[in-house]
Amino acid sequence: MAHFLLWIHVGAAIGGFILSTIISIAVLRHSSPENLSRSFWRWQRITQWVTVVLGAAGTGLYLSGRRPPDPLHLLYGALAVLAAILLGAFGPERDPHELLQGWRVNPKWILFGLNVFLWAMYGRGLTTGFFGV
Repeated sequence: MAHFLLWIHVGAAIGGFILSTIISIAVLRHSSPENLSRSFWRWQRITQWVTVVLGAAGTGLYLSGRRPPDPLHLLYGALAVLAAILLGAFGPERDPHELLQGWRVNPKWILFGLNVFLWAMYGRGLTTGFFGV
């Protein structure tokens, strides 16, 4: 079972790394989240679910005693899941300006930042776990 969880965990990490890269680039190409297509938001949600699957598989590996020796690996996973939860506040039916409650910041940069953060967490998690660095 742990071997199966490991393959799910590594596959989700690699898939999430690729998806978060593509999504980050897509956000940069648009002026605001309101201009993003429905397909963008579908891929954004898929990336969030991949992150949840990654976290669930990682938790299973942790409970079975099969985790990387670096304790920071757990932190990277927890922060990635937190970023995925925060990304849930954005979407095609949601007004990002209402979410920000008067902050004078373009929501595009928050969306971009969270996706780049996910990209970094996936990448760092891969280097501490799968590649063992």
